[in-house]
Amino acid sequence: MNTLTNPMRVVLADEAATARLAAALARLVCAGDVLRLEGPMGAGKTTLVQHIVRALGWVAEVPSPTYTLLQTYRTARFHVAHLDCYRLTSPTELVPLGIETFRQFGVVIAEWPARGGALLAADTPDLLTYHINSIENPGVLTITLSGAGSGPRVAELYGSPSWQRRLSLLTGLGVVPEGTQNTLRNEGSRTRFLQGLGLDYFTLQSQSGDWSGRSYARVKLADGTTRMLMDAPPPIESVTEYAQVAEYYRSIGLCAAQVYGRDDANGFLLTDDFGDTTLHAAMQQGPQTPWFKVAAHMLAVQCQAKPPAWARNYTRTDWWVEAIRFTNWYMPFATGEATALEDYARWQALMLPLYEIVNATPRGLMMWDCQSPNLMLCGAEPVLNHLAIIDHQDARIAPVGQDAGLLVRNIRTPRHDADEEAVVAELVTRLGVDELLLRRSLAIGSFHHMIRILGGLTRLAVRDGRPAPAQNYLARTWEVAEQCALDPCIKNDLAPVWAFMHPYREIGLARLKQDFAA
Repeated sequence: MNTLTNPMRVVLADEAATARLAAALARLVCAGDVLRLEGPMGAGKTTLVQHIVRALGWVAEVPSPTYTLLQTYRTARFHVAHLDCYRLTSPTELVPLGIETFRQFGVVIAEWPARGGALLAADTPDLLTYHINSIENPGVLTITLSGAGSGPRVAELYGSPSWQRRLSLLTGLGVVPEGTQNTLRNEGSRTRFLQGLGLDYFTLQSQSGDWSGRSYARVKLADGTTRMLMDAPPPIESVTEYAQVAEYYRSIGLCAAQVYGRDDANGFLLTDDFGDTTLHAAMQQGPQTPWFKVAAHMLAVQCQAKPPAWARNYTRTDWWVEAIRFTNWYMPFATGEATALEDYARWQALMLPLYEIVNATPRGLMMWDCQSPNLMLCGAEPVLNHLAIIDHQDARIAPVGQDAGLLVRNIRTPRHDADEEAVVAELVTRLGVDELLLRRSLAIGSFHHMIRILGGLTRLAVRDGRPAPAQNYLARTWEVAEQCALDPCIKNDLAPVWAFMHPYREIGLARLKQDFAA
Protein backbone atom coordinates (compact mmCIF):
# COMPACT_ATOMS: atom_id res chain seq x y z
CA MET A 1 0.00 0.00 0.00
CA ASN A 2 1.16 3.54 -0.78
CA THR A 3 0.63 4.81 2.76
CA LEU A 4 2.78 6.24 5.50
CA THR A 5 4.03 3.69 8.01
CA ASN A 6 3.69 6.26 10.79
CA PRO A 7 0.77 8.64 10.19
CA MET A 8 1.16 12.32 11.02
CA ARG A 9 -0.87 13.26 14.08
CA VAL A 10 -2.37 16.71 14.38
CA VAL A 11 -4.23 17.75 17.54
CA LEU A 12 -7.34 19.79 16.74
CA ALA A 13 -7.93 21.60 19.99
CA ASP A 14 -10.86 23.60 18.65
CA GLU A 15 -12.66 24.48 15.44
CA ALA A 16 -10.06 27.14 14.65
CA ALA A 17 -7.40 24.41 14.58
CA THR A 18 -9.64 22.36 12.28
CA ALA A 19 -9.98 25.39 10.00
CA ARG A 20 -6.18 25.82 9.90
CA LEU A 21 -5.67 22.20 8.90
CA ALA A 22 -8.36 22.52 6.23
CA ALA A 23 -6.78 25.70 4.84
CA ALA A 24 -3.39 23.99 4.66
CA LEU A 25 -4.83 20.95 2.88
CA ALA A 26 -6.64 23.25 0.45
CA ARG A 27 -3.28 24.80 -0.42
CA LEU A 28 -1.74 21.38 -1.11
CA VAL A 29 -4.57 19.65 -2.98
CA CYS A 30 -4.51 19.24 -6.75
CA ALA A 31 -6.96 18.10 -9.43
CA GLY A 32 -7.38 14.33 -9.31
CA ASP A 33 -6.81 13.98 -5.57
CA VAL A 34 -8.97 11.78 -3.34
CA LEU A 35 -9.31 12.75 0.33
CA ARG A 36 -10.65 9.89 2.46
CA LEU A 37 -12.17 10.87 5.83
CA GLU A 38 -12.49 8.07 8.37
CA GLY A 39 -13.65 8.04 11.97
CA PRO A 40 -16.73 7.38 14.08
CA MET A 41 -19.93 9.37 14.17
CA GLY A 42 -19.37 12.80 15.67
CA ALA A 43 -15.61 12.84 15.05
CA GLY A 44 -15.86 15.97 12.89
CA LYS A 45 -15.56 14.60 9.35
CA THR A 46 -18.25 16.83 7.84
CA THR A 47 -16.92 19.87 9.71
CA LEU A 48 -13.46 19.32 8.21
CA VAL A 49 -14.95 18.96 4.72
CA GLN A 50 -16.90 22.19 5.16
CA HIS A 51 -13.73 24.06 6.06
CA ILE A 52 -11.79 22.55 3.11
CA VAL A 53 -14.50 23.50 0.61
CA ARG A 54 -14.67 27.04 1.96
CA ALA A 55 -10.88 27.32 1.91
CA LEU A 56 -11.05 26.44 -1.80
CA GLY A 57 -13.26 29.48 -2.35
CA TRP A 58 -16.86 28.29 -1.88
CA VAL A 59 -18.90 30.92 -0.01
CA ALA A 60 -22.39 29.34 0.20
CA GLU A 61 -23.70 26.57 2.45
CA VAL A 62 -21.87 23.23 2.62
CA PRO A 63 -24.53 20.71 3.75
CA SER A 64 -23.90 17.11 4.73
CA PRO A 65 -24.64 14.64 1.91
CA THR A 66 -25.76 11.91 4.34
CA TYR A 67 -29.11 11.50 2.60
CA THR A 68 -28.27 12.84 -0.87
CA LEU A 69 -25.01 10.80 -1.01
CA LEU A 70 -23.30 13.45 -3.14
CA GLN A 71 -22.85 17.22 -3.05
CA THR A 72 -20.80 18.98 -5.72
CA TYR A 73 -19.20 22.42 -5.64
CA ARG A 74 -17.55 24.56 -8.27
CA THR A 75 -15.15 26.47 -6.04
CA ALA A 76 -12.69 29.15 -7.07
CA ARG A 77 -10.04 26.44 -7.54
CA PHE A 78 -11.53 23.03 -8.32
CA HIS A 79 -14.72 21.09 -8.75
CA VAL A 80 -15.28 19.16 -5.53
CA ALA A 81 -17.36 16.02 -5.10
CA HIS A 82 -18.30 15.48 -1.43
CA LEU A 83 -19.47 11.93 -0.82
CA ASP A 84 -20.98 10.37 2.26
CA CYS A 85 -20.84 6.61 1.72
CA TYR A 86 -22.40 5.63 5.05
CA ARG A 87 -25.72 4.63 3.48
CA LEU A 88 -24.19 2.74 0.55
CA THR A 89 -25.22 -0.90 0.25
CA SER A 90 -22.80 -1.54 -2.63
CA PRO A 91 -19.91 0.39 -4.26
CA THR A 92 -21.74 0.04 -7.57
CA GLU A 93 -24.15 2.73 -6.38
CA LEU A 94 -21.37 5.26 -7.02
CA VAL A 95 -21.18 4.47 -10.74
CA PRO A 96 -24.15 6.58 -11.97
CA LEU A 97 -22.95 9.58 -9.94
CA GLY A 98 -20.14 10.42 -12.39
CA ILE A 99 -17.39 10.26 -9.77
CA GLU A 100 -14.84 9.16 -12.38
CA THR A 101 -14.95 12.64 -13.94
CA PHE A 102 -14.09 14.22 -10.60
CA ARG A 103 -11.33 11.62 -10.13
CA GLN A 104 -9.77 12.95 -13.34
CA PHE A 105 -10.38 16.68 -13.22
CA GLY A 106 -11.68 17.56 -9.76
CA VAL A 107 -11.25 16.65 -6.10
CA VAL A 108 -13.14 13.85 -4.35
CA ILE A 109 -13.67 14.09 -0.59
CA ALA A 110 -15.32 10.97 0.82
CA GLU A 111 -16.66 10.19 4.27
CA TRP A 112 -16.87 6.47 5.15
CA PRO A 113 -14.70 5.73 2.08
CA ALA A 114 -14.18 2.03 2.84
CA ARG A 115 -17.76 1.45 1.69
CA GLY A 116 -16.93 2.95 -1.70
CA GLY A 117 -14.78 0.04 -2.84
CA ALA A 118 -11.93 0.30 -5.35
CA LEU A 119 -12.92 3.77 -6.55
CA LEU A 120 -12.02 5.19 -3.12
CA ALA A 121 -9.28 2.74 -2.12
CA ALA A 122 -6.46 3.96 0.11
CA ASP A 123 -3.79 2.11 -1.88
CA THR A 124 -4.61 3.66 -5.26
CA PRO A 125 -1.25 4.64 -6.80
CA ASP A 126 -0.32 8.20 -7.65
CA LEU A 127 -0.80 9.27 -11.25
CA LEU A 128 3.01 9.47 -11.59
CA THR A 129 5.47 7.13 -9.93
CA TYR A 130 7.67 10.06 -8.82
CA HIS A 131 6.87 13.46 -7.34
CA ILE A 132 8.35 16.87 -8.13
CA ASN A 133 6.99 19.77 -6.14
CA SER A 134 6.51 21.89 -9.25
CA ILE A 135 4.05 19.48 -10.92
CA GLU A 136 0.53 18.27 -10.27
CA ASN A 137 0.69 14.61 -9.21
CA PRO A 138 -2.66 13.56 -7.75
CA GLY A 139 -2.84 10.85 -5.13
CA VAL A 140 -4.82 9.63 -2.13
CA LEU A 141 -4.80 11.11 1.37
CA THR A 142 -6.54 9.38 4.28
CA ILE A 143 -7.49 11.46 7.32
CA THR A 144 -8.66 9.51 10.35
CA LEU A 145 -10.43 11.62 12.96
CA SER A 146 -10.95 10.60 16.57
CA GLY A 147 -12.58 12.26 19.55
CA ALA A 148 -16.03 13.70 19.89
CA GLY A 149 -18.06 16.22 21.82
CA SER A 150 -16.49 19.46 23.00
CA GLY A 151 -13.02 18.06 23.68
CA PRO A 152 -10.02 18.10 21.35
CA ARG A 153 -9.93 15.84 18.33
CA VAL A 154 -6.97 14.18 16.68
CA ALA A 155 -6.40 13.89 12.93
CA GLU A 156 -4.07 11.18 11.66
CA LEU A 157 -2.91 11.79 8.09
CA TYR A 158 -1.31 9.21 5.84
CA GLY A 159 -1.19 8.93 2.09
CA SER A 160 0.41 8.06 -1.20
CA PRO A 161 4.00 9.14 -1.97
CA SER A 162 2.96 12.46 -3.50
CA TRP A 163 0.97 13.27 -0.38
CA GLN A 164 3.85 12.20 1.86
CA ARG A 165 5.96 14.83 0.14
CA ARG A 166 3.21 17.45 0.34
CA LEU A 167 2.50 16.81 4.01
CA SER A 168 6.07 17.84 4.81
CA LEU A 169 4.97 21.40 3.98
CA LEU A 170 2.31 21.52 6.71
CA THR A 171 4.50 23.25 9.28
CA GLY A 172 5.12 26.10 6.87
CA LEU A 173 1.35 26.48 6.49
CA GLY A 174 0.63 26.94 10.19
CA VAL A 175 -0.08 23.30 11.14
CA VAL A 176 2.35 21.59 13.51
CA PRO A 177 2.01 17.78 13.72
CA GLU A 178 2.90 16.05 16.97
CA GLY A 179 6.59 15.32 17.34
CA THR A 180 7.58 17.73 14.59
CA GLN A 181 11.15 18.87 14.98
CA ASN A 182 12.44 22.29 14.06
CA THR A 183 13.65 21.66 10.54
CA LEU A 184 14.58 25.24 9.68
CA ARG A 185 17.84 25.31 7.75
CA ASN A 186 20.57 27.64 8.90
CA GLU A 187 24.24 28.27 8.46
CA GLY A 188 25.00 25.99 11.41
CA SER A 189 23.58 22.90 9.70
CA ARG A 190 25.47 23.72 6.53
CA THR A 191 28.67 24.22 8.52
CA ARG A 192 28.28 20.86 10.26
CA PHE A 193 27.89 19.13 6.89
CA LEU A 194 31.05 20.74 5.52
CA GLN A 195 33.03 20.01 8.67
CA GLY A 196 31.93 16.40 8.38
CA LEU A 197 33.75 16.33 5.03
CA GLY A 198 36.97 17.34 6.79
CA LEU A 199 36.77 21.02 5.82
CA ASP A 200 37.75 23.31 8.70
CA TYR A 201 38.57 26.66 7.13
CA PHE A 202 35.98 28.07 4.75
CA THR A 203 33.53 30.88 4.26
CA LEU A 204 29.96 30.72 2.95
CA GLN A 205 28.36 33.21 0.59
CA SER A 206 24.65 32.76 -0.16
CA GLN A 207 23.70 32.70 -3.83
CA SER A 208 20.46 33.64 -5.53
CA GLY A 209 17.97 30.75 -5.56
CA ASP A 210 15.41 29.57 -8.08
CA TRP A 211 11.65 28.90 -7.93
CA SER A 212 12.13 25.65 -6.01
CA GLY A 213 12.79 24.83 -2.36
CA ARG A 214 16.53 24.53 -3.01
CA SER A 215 19.07 27.15 -2.00
CA TYR A 216 22.77 27.54 -2.75
CA ALA A 217 25.92 28.91 -1.16
CA ARG A 218 29.42 29.39 -2.53
CA VAL A 219 32.06 27.80 -0.33
CA LYS A 220 35.47 29.46 -0.36
CA LEU A 221 38.15 27.09 0.91
CA ALA A 222 41.39 27.92 2.67
CA ASP A 223 43.46 27.51 -0.51
CA GLY A 224 41.29 30.04 -2.39
CA THR A 225 39.36 27.49 -4.46
CA THR A 226 35.58 27.45 -4.34
CA ARG A 227 32.83 24.85 -4.32
CA MET A 228 29.05 25.12 -4.58
CA LEU A 229 26.83 23.90 -1.76
CA MET A 230 23.29 22.81 -2.60
CA ASP A 231 20.80 22.79 0.25
CA ALA A 232 17.75 20.73 -0.78
CA PRO A 233 15.65 19.90 2.30
CA PRO A 234 13.95 16.49 2.06
CA PRO A 235 11.42 15.11 1.54
CA ILE A 236 10.10 17.80 -0.79
CA GLU A 237 13.57 18.24 -2.34
CA SER A 238 16.43 15.80 -2.88
CA VAL A 239 20.10 15.75 -3.86
CA THR A 240 20.14 12.10 -4.95
CA GLU A 241 18.88 12.68 -8.47
CA TYR A 242 21.22 15.63 -9.06
CA ALA A 243 24.26 13.55 -8.12
CA GLN A 244 23.12 10.63 -10.32
CA VAL A 245 22.51 12.80 -13.39
CA ALA A 246 25.78 14.70 -12.95
CA GLU A 247 27.76 11.46 -12.78
CA TYR A 248 26.01 10.14 -15.90
CA TYR A 249 26.57 13.33 -17.90
CA ARG A 250 30.24 13.31 -16.98
CA SER A 251 30.49 9.67 -18.08
CA ILE A 252 29.25 10.53 -21.60
CA GLY A 253 31.69 13.42 -22.04
CA LEU A 254 29.56 16.38 -20.96
CA CYS A 255 30.58 19.04 -18.48
CA ALA A 256 28.63 18.52 -15.26
CA ALA A 257 29.51 18.97 -11.61
CA GLN A 258 31.80 16.59 -9.78
CA VAL A 259 30.40 15.71 -6.36
CA TYR A 260 32.80 16.18 -3.42
CA GLY A 261 30.38 15.23 -0.67
CA ARG A 262 26.71 14.47 -0.15
CA ASP A 263 24.22 13.85 2.61
CA ASP A 264 21.08 12.40 1.03
CA ALA A 265 19.21 12.10 4.33
CA ASN A 266 19.57 15.80 5.14
CA GLY A 267 19.74 17.15 1.60
CA PHE A 268 23.24 18.60 1.26
CA LEU A 269 25.51 18.34 -1.78
CA LEU A 270 28.98 19.83 -2.37
CA THR A 271 29.97 20.16 -6.02
CA ASP A 272 32.14 22.04 -8.49
CA ASP A 273 31.61 25.78 -8.70
CA PHE A 274 31.32 26.83 -12.34
CA GLY A 275 31.41 30.56 -11.60
CA ASP A 276 28.82 33.20 -12.41
CA THR A 277 28.82 33.47 -16.21
CA THR A 278 25.68 31.87 -17.61
CA LEU A 279 24.66 31.71 -21.23
CA HIS A 280 21.73 33.88 -20.18
CA ALA A 281 24.09 36.60 -18.93
CA ALA A 282 26.11 36.45 -22.14
CA MET A 283 22.93 36.87 -24.21
CA GLN A 284 22.36 40.32 -22.75
CA GLN A 285 25.13 41.41 -25.10
CA GLY A 286 23.36 39.97 -28.16
CA PRO A 287 23.07 36.62 -29.98
CA GLN A 288 25.47 33.90 -28.85
CA THR A 289 25.26 31.65 -31.89
CA PRO A 290 28.55 29.75 -31.33
CA TRP A 291 27.49 28.81 -27.81
CA PHE A 292 24.06 27.72 -29.01
CA LYS A 293 25.75 25.41 -31.49
CA VAL A 294 27.63 23.89 -28.56
CA ALA A 295 24.37 23.54 -26.63
CA ALA A 296 22.86 21.70 -29.61
CA HIS A 297 25.94 19.46 -29.68
CA MET A 298 25.28 18.74 -25.99
CA LEU A 299 21.68 17.74 -26.76
CA ALA A 300 22.86 15.48 -29.56
CA VAL A 301 25.30 13.71 -27.24
CA GLN A 302 22.45 13.08 -24.79
CA CYS A 303 20.41 11.50 -27.60
CA GLN A 304 23.26 9.36 -28.90
CA ALA A 305 24.30 7.93 -25.52
CA LYS A 306 22.59 4.94 -23.90
CA PRO A 307 20.41 6.20 -21.02
CA PRO A 308 21.16 4.82 -17.54
CA ALA A 309 18.96 2.06 -16.17
CA TRP A 310 17.65 4.25 -13.33
CA ALA A 311 16.39 7.05 -15.60
CA ARG A 312 12.67 7.68 -15.74
CA ASN A 313 10.84 7.78 -19.04
CA TYR A 314 8.79 10.80 -20.12
CA THR A 315 5.33 9.64 -21.19
CA ARG A 316 1.97 10.97 -22.35
CA THR A 317 0.95 11.07 -18.70
CA ASP A 318 3.88 13.35 -17.84
CA TRP A 319 2.95 15.53 -20.81
CA TRP A 320 -0.62 15.83 -19.55
CA VAL A 321 0.38 16.44 -15.93
CA GLU A 322 2.41 19.45 -17.08
CA ALA A 323 -0.26 20.71 -19.49
CA ILE A 324 -3.02 20.53 -16.88
CA ARG A 325 -1.38 23.33 -14.92
CA PHE A 326 -3.01 25.78 -17.34
CA THR A 327 -6.52 24.54 -16.52
CA ASN A 328 -5.69 23.98 -12.83
CA TRP A 329 -4.21 27.41 -12.16
CA TYR A 330 -4.23 29.99 -14.94
CA MET A 331 -7.86 29.65 -16.03
CA PRO A 332 -9.33 29.72 -12.50
CA PHE A 333 -7.18 32.75 -11.70
CA ALA A 334 -8.34 34.55 -14.85
CA THR A 335 -12.04 33.74 -14.46
CA GLY A 336 -12.44 33.58 -10.69
CA GLU A 337 -13.88 30.06 -10.69
CA ALA A 338 -12.78 26.50 -11.31
CA THR A 339 -12.32 25.41 -14.90
CA ALA A 340 -15.49 23.72 -16.16
CA LEU A 341 -15.28 19.93 -16.23
CA GLU A 342 -16.14 19.91 -19.93
CA ASP A 343 -13.29 22.36 -20.56
CA TYR A 344 -10.90 20.01 -18.76
CA ALA A 345 -12.02 17.21 -21.07
CA ARG A 346 -11.69 19.45 -24.14
CA TRP A 347 -8.20 20.58 -23.07
CA GLN A 348 -7.09 16.98 -22.66
CA ALA A 349 -8.44 16.07 -26.10
CA LEU A 350 -6.52 18.99 -27.62
CA MET A 351 -3.22 18.47 -25.81
CA LEU A 352 -2.61 14.72 -25.86
CA PRO A 353 -2.28 14.33 -29.68
CA LEU A 354 0.50 16.93 -29.71
CA TYR A 355 2.67 14.59 -27.67
CA GLU A 356 2.98 12.24 -30.62
CA ILE A 357 4.44 15.01 -32.79
CA VAL A 358 7.07 16.14 -30.31
CA ASN A 359 7.88 12.53 -29.42
CA ALA A 360 8.81 11.67 -33.02
CA THR A 361 12.29 13.21 -32.59
CA PRO A 362 15.25 11.29 -31.10
CA ARG A 363 15.18 10.73 -27.34
CA GLY A 364 17.84 10.72 -24.64
CA LEU A 365 18.31 11.63 -20.98
CA MET A 366 17.42 15.30 -21.45
CA MET A 367 17.93 17.76 -18.61
CA TRP A 368 14.26 18.96 -18.78
CA ASP A 369 15.11 22.52 -17.69
CA CYS A 370 17.39 23.24 -20.65
CA GLN A 371 17.51 27.02 -20.66
CA SER A 372 20.23 29.62 -20.77
CA PRO A 373 20.39 30.35 -16.99
CA ASN A 374 21.23 26.67 -16.42
CA LEU A 375 24.12 26.57 -18.90
CA MET A 376 27.39 27.92 -17.49
CA LEU A 377 30.21 29.28 -19.65
CA CYS A 378 33.29 28.02 -17.83
CA GLY A 379 35.85 28.64 -20.57
CA ALA A 380 36.59 31.22 -23.22
CA GLU A 381 36.14 29.00 -26.28
CA PRO A 382 32.68 27.75 -27.34
CA VAL A 383 33.48 24.04 -27.10
CA LEU A 384 31.67 21.18 -25.40
CA ASN A 385 33.80 20.93 -22.26
CA HIS A 386 33.40 24.68 -21.63
CA LEU A 387 29.60 24.49 -21.38
CA ALA A 388 28.58 23.21 -17.95
CA ILE A 389 25.11 21.88 -17.13
CA ILE A 390 23.40 22.67 -13.82
CA ASP A 391 19.85 22.31 -12.41
CA HIS A 392 19.41 18.93 -14.10
CA GLN A 393 17.98 16.95 -11.18
CA ASP A 394 14.67 16.39 -12.99
CA ALA A 395 16.26 14.87 -16.11
CA ARG A 396 14.21 12.25 -17.93
CA ILE A 397 14.35 10.22 -21.15
CA ALA A 398 12.47 12.57 -23.46
CA PRO A 399 12.38 13.82 -27.07
CA VAL A 400 15.10 16.29 -28.00
CA GLY A 401 12.53 18.69 -29.48
CA GLN A 402 11.23 19.51 -26.03
CA ASP A 403 14.59 20.58 -24.57
CA ALA A 404 15.57 22.32 -27.80
CA GLY A 405 12.30 24.26 -27.70
CA LEU A 406 12.94 25.60 -24.21
CA LEU A 407 16.55 26.39 -25.09
CA VAL A 408 15.79 28.68 -28.03
CA ARG A 409 12.38 30.11 -27.10
CA ASN A 410 12.72 31.32 -23.56
CA ILE A 411 10.82 33.76 -21.37
CA ARG A 412 13.98 35.21 -19.83
CA THR A 413 15.68 36.20 -23.07
CA PRO A 414 14.79 38.14 -26.23
CA ARG A 415 14.10 36.36 -29.49
CA HIS A 416 17.25 35.56 -31.47
CA ASP A 417 16.37 33.70 -34.67
CA ALA A 418 20.04 33.20 -35.56
CA ASP A 419 20.57 31.17 -32.39
CA GLU A 420 17.53 29.02 -33.14
CA GLU A 421 18.67 28.38 -36.72
CA ALA A 422 22.08 27.32 -35.44
CA VAL A 423 20.50 24.82 -33.03
CA VAL A 424 18.27 23.34 -35.73
CA ALA A 425 21.14 23.03 -38.22
CA GLU A 426 23.45 21.43 -35.65
CA LEU A 427 20.85 18.86 -34.54
CA VAL A 428 19.92 17.99 -38.12
CA THR A 429 23.58 17.39 -38.92
CA ARG A 430 24.50 15.44 -35.79
CA LEU A 431 21.34 13.36 -35.45
CA GLY A 432 20.30 13.00 -39.08
CA VAL A 433 16.76 13.98 -38.14
CA ASP A 434 14.36 15.42 -40.72
CA GLU A 435 14.50 19.23 -40.51
CA LEU A 436 10.75 19.86 -40.77
CA LEU A 437 10.03 17.20 -38.18
CA LEU A 438 12.55 18.79 -35.82
CA ARG A 439 11.12 22.29 -36.33
CA ARG A 440 7.61 21.05 -35.62
CA SER A 441 8.76 19.19 -32.52
CA LEU A 442 10.73 22.20 -31.30
CA ALA A 443 7.76 24.55 -31.73
CA ILE A 444 5.36 22.21 -29.94
CA GLY A 445 7.90 21.48 -27.21
CA SER A 446 8.32 25.19 -26.54
CA PHE A 447 4.55 25.77 -26.69
CA HIS A 448 4.00 23.03 -24.12
CA HIS A 449 6.63 24.55 -21.84
CA MET A 450 4.86 27.92 -22.05
CA ILE A 451 1.57 26.30 -21.06
CA ARG A 452 3.29 24.69 -18.08
CA ILE A 453 4.93 27.98 -17.11
CA LEU A 454 1.69 29.97 -17.35
CA GLY A 455 0.18 27.65 -14.77
CA GLY A 456 3.32 27.58 -12.65
CA LEU A 457 3.68 31.36 -12.48
CA THR A 458 0.04 31.70 -11.50
CA ARG A 459 0.40 29.05 -8.82
CA LEU A 460 3.41 30.85 -7.34
CA ALA A 461 1.34 34.03 -7.10
CA VAL A 462 -1.97 32.59 -5.89
CA ARG A 463 -0.97 29.65 -3.70
CA ASP A 464 2.52 30.58 -2.56
CA GLY A 465 2.13 34.35 -2.24
CA ARG A 466 5.04 35.05 -4.62
CA PRO A 467 3.64 37.33 -7.34
CA ALA A 468 6.99 38.74 -8.53
CA PRO A 469 7.76 35.94 -11.06
CA ALA A 470 4.31 36.32 -12.62
CA GLN A 471 4.62 40.09 -12.69
CA ASN A 472 7.99 39.80 -14.41
CA TYR A 473 7.32 36.96 -16.84
CA LEU A 474 3.61 36.24 -17.39
CA ALA A 475 3.21 38.61 -20.35
CA ARG A 476 6.46 37.39 -21.89
CA THR A 477 5.32 33.76 -21.53
CA TRP A 478 2.22 34.58 -23.58
CA GLU A 479 4.44 36.20 -26.23
CA VAL A 480 6.51 33.04 -26.63
CA ALA A 481 3.36 30.90 -26.69
CA GLU A 482 2.02 33.08 -29.51
CA GLN A 483 5.30 32.80 -31.41
CA CYS A 484 4.93 29.02 -31.30
CA ALA A 485 1.21 29.03 -32.10
CA LEU A 486 1.79 31.13 -35.22
CA ASP A 487 4.89 29.26 -36.37
CA PRO A 488 4.10 28.32 -40.02
CA CYS A 489 5.43 24.76 -39.63
CA ILE A 490 2.91 23.89 -36.91
CA LYS A 491 0.27 26.63 -37.08
CA ASN A 492 -2.54 24.39 -38.33
CA ASP A 493 -1.94 21.79 -35.60
CA LEU A 494 -1.93 24.41 -32.85
CA ALA A 495 -4.83 26.51 -34.13
CA PRO A 496 -7.55 24.78 -32.04
CA VAL A 497 -5.37 24.82 -28.92
CA TRP A 498 -4.61 28.51 -29.38
CA ALA A 499 -8.28 29.26 -29.96
CA PHE A 500 -9.11 27.54 -26.66
CA MET A 501 -6.52 29.33 -24.50
CA HIS A 502 -6.12 32.74 -26.16
CA PRO A 503 -9.35 34.27 -24.73
CA TYR A 504 -7.87 33.94 -21.23
CA ARG A 505 -4.74 35.91 -22.08
CA GLU A 506 -5.81 39.47 -21.44
CA ILE A 507 -8.23 38.76 -18.61
CA GLY A 508 -5.50 36.88 -16.76
CA LEU A 509 -2.97 39.68 -17.26
CA ALA A 510 -5.54 42.24 -16.13
CA ARG A 511 -6.35 40.16 -13.06
CA LEU A 512 -2.66 39.95 -12.20
CA LYS A 513 -2.33 43.73 -12.40
CA GLN A 514 -5.48 44.22 -10.31
CA ASP A 515 -4.86 41.64 -7.60
CA PHE A 516 -1.13 42.19 -7.15
CA ALA A 517 -0.78 45.93 -7.75
CA ALA A 518 2.23 47.39 -5.99
